[in-house]
Amino acid sequence: MRPKTIGFLMAAGVAILAGCQRTAHTDLTFQRGVQLLAAGSPKSAIPFLTQVIASAPDGPEPHAMLSLAYALDLQSDRAILQAGRVRRARGEAPGWERVAVGIAEMVKGQESEATQHLQQAAATVPQGGPMALATRQWLMLSLLLEGNQAGALRSIEELAKFPPAHTTALLWAVLIHSQQGRFVQAAESLVRAAKDIAGSDPHLPEGGQEPDDQSLYDAAISALAKGELAKARDLFDSLQQRNATASDAPVWLSLIAAANGDWPPGRSKLKEACGYGSLRSQGLANHLFSVVCAIERRPEAMIQSIVLGQRLLGRSDLPAHVVAQPEADVVWFSDKMK
Repeated sequence: MRPKTIGFLMAAGVAILAGCQRTAHTDLTFQRGVQLLAAGSPKSAIPFLTQVIASAPDGPEPHAMLSLAYALDLQSDRAILQAGRVRRARGEAPGWERVAVGIAEMVKGQESEATQHLQQAAATVPQGGPMALATRQWLMLSLLLEGNQAGALRSIEELAKFPPAHTTALLWAVLIHSQQGRFVQAAESLVRAAKDIAGSDPHLPEGGQEPDDQSLYDAAISALAKGELAKARDLFDSLQQRNATASDAPVWLSLIAAANGDWPPGRSKLKEACGYGSLRSQGLANHLFSVVCAIERRPEAMIQSIVLGQRLLGRSDLPAHVVAQPEADVVWFSDKMK
């Protein structure tokens, strides 16, 4: 039995787009392009989105999505050029093209310009919607690239107010606090994140009976939610030793190490988790490691980590939830594309 895994998800910042008037053929082509983009394959999405524009050059959304695909494929100049081709109705707020320009400016080393674009986007998009959440996440990454950890943490606090993003925001805070040497705050954020997904207090079997993987996983999450980091570490370690691909134990072990008072081992464990364990665990680790790349001011590595993480999550067949409640985070909204 493979235990269910942590329920937070991140994706490349793409949401379902509605309301665009297109022919049936163009609609299917557009949907395929957006699906590929959300699945972590921006290079594969570009031909589909280009085909849509060739068939219906006036619609703003295909241009916006193509701009985003270029940005995530690290073609920054093309992304900015394509964003300039978006033509929206008078009074209509900018869409994904502004996010794309923000990402492109990060890669070009223009972090302050990126932050400005993303702040403007965050102020104009409908609050609580998919684009608002994605924009705030890119804004947080941009602030980290600027070296503004305090601003990034404020952005995380705002993001955490939205229930779908709460767990993810807390896990990002663990990494930022730990890298800055604030291990008490890192541990507090980790415990709060575990409380988000912990179910009823599990009981391991007594009398020498061997617990199954799910019971061991649930007990580890429960211990972490109670602030018992050492006990949680031992339980996750036992699970990992028993079945290396059973769960996302490598991710939790890296976060516990980061919150336990020494940043380098936590960072190293998270990097190892990017290529170890189940596909889902590797995908989650890569998404989290993108925050580390942002802290280290490596924008290309940050985006590559996000895209790779999304691709791994798309290939994973593991369940999306640890428990029935709360709902899984859909912070980057790839699951809405399925």
